[in-house]
Amino acid sequence: MIMLEQYDKLLKRMKELRVIGQIAQLLGWDQQVMMPKGSVMQRSEQQAFVATLAHSKQTDPEVGKMLKKIKEHPDYDTLGYQEKRNIYLIQRDYDRAIKIPPEFVEEYTKASVISVEKWKEARTNDDFSVFKPYLEKMFELTKKYANFLNPDLPAYEVLLDLYEPGMTTEQYNKIFDPLKNATVELLEKINQSGKKPDLSLIRREVPLELQQKLSIDLMNLLNFDMDRGRIDVSAHPFTGGEYDDIRITTRYSLDDFTGSLFAVMHETGHGCYEQNLPDDLRYQPIGNYCSMGVHESQSRFYENIIGRSKSFWWFYLEKFKELMGDIFSDATYDDFILAINAVQPSLIRVEADEVTYNLHIILRFEIERDLFEGKIKIDELPEVWNKKMKEMLGVNVDKISNGVIQDIHWSGGSFGYFPTYTLGNVYGAQFSAKLVKDIPDWNVKLEKGDIKSLTDWLTENIHHKGNLFDPPELVKEVTGELPDPKYLIQHLNDKYSYLYGF
Repeated sequence: MIMLEQYDKLLKRMKELRVIGQIAQLLGWDQQVMMPKGSVMQRSEQQAFVATLAHSKQTDPEVGKMLKKIKEHPDYDTLGYQEKRNIYLIQRDYDRAIKIPPEFVEEYTKASVISVEKWKEARTNDDFSVFKPYLEKMFELTKKYANFLNPDLPAYEVLLDLYEPGMTTEQYNKIFDPLKNATVELLEKINQSGKKPDLSLIRREVPLELQQKLSIDLMNLLNFDMDRGRIDVSAHPFTGGEYDDIRITTRYSLDDFTGSLFAVMHETGHGCYEQNLPDDLRYQPIGNYCSMGVHESQSRFYENIIGRSKSFWWFYLEKFKELMGDIFSDATYDDFILAINAVQPSLIRVEADEVTYNLHIILRFEIERDLFEGKIKIDELPEVWNKKMKEMLGVNVDKISNGVIQDIHWSGGSFGYFPTYTLGNVYGAQFSAKLVKDIPDWNVKLEKGDIKSLTDWLTENIHHKGNLFDPPELVKEVTGELPDPKYLIQHLNDKYSYLYGF
């Protein structure tokens, strides 16, 4: 009875932390969407206060005492898997948090809020010098943060593990190396195929109000609950919030509606994952999402496996034409499918095609790795970035806002996050292979407009499992195998050999 009382008290403390975290997310969303430009210093104080409040509750010695009493209790082994998993996750996060000085939490949080605003300014003005000193500060603070957590490991290894438990540079290399080689081979075949998509078909000007209408229609179609979420505009698409309050953002371009279309489908994947987490485990650590790699598997699944599929557009193209008025009235199914799946190395990661996207991620991974190993410096980033873009994707960077400062992640200190996008592609392709076995006629269902069969499968097999397993174990629980890039390589080769006729 005493042990269970301690356990219940511990879960109550975890609920308090989740609620504080939700408040912090709302402040972050407001900064990106609504906050006046001149409010940044005040917002940094607010975010720092919330962060230090959460840190003080998480590192309260009482939490350590409760964990000790529970784990040393004679009846500990009578607890079930879920209870023990909760204890493990709470202990892990507690052990991390007590290593971080509260004054550092305040400093780091303030710096990240200011850095994000300077990134926005630099991107708008196409001026790296505006952002450079703030990026340098965030880089140094992030290294310091990693060293607090584990001074015996290289900082980048610590950060990789934070975003994807158990992942290391060596493990990423084992996934990225064969994927990179397979991508280069596939690109060669595509380039030699002689089949060229008509990109003018998707470069037609689409008024903002029609793109917004399309966004809402897609979110409803993908079973996102609009009563528990919303969509707005920001400098960089993102999803924030939890459970019953999910905030999605996108950005629109008048001459390329596909940028927002696929961004919305991507972010809706994130949002549906959060909305469908197990309600009976709400506020418990096991009721949270599994990892960023798994999160990205859902966003990339919605964006690519569903959104770029032939089956989806078989039923949706006519509805799309209706929404767009007469702008695409002459678009044929085959031409449209090839156009939205066009493989063409480009500058912007979030607008990259399904094949070359992973090269964008590997590029960022290699830069981060070299940055933390001291092989390059912050002021060398633009030159290194441009050189790698030319080597890996064969494109010339025309301006800095289309280069090293196109992404928001580093401004907030999210070094080590980027690799999870490709890991998400790997997981998603493996999930898709299992979906085919479980629902052999899924594509026929999708052709008839039945998206719910797919999203229900994702909810049952992934969303409802929350954080009951570490990522490799979750993938094995769902598919029967540990993560393997062969499924992504097979998916890309099968799909694009068909589209490009080789």
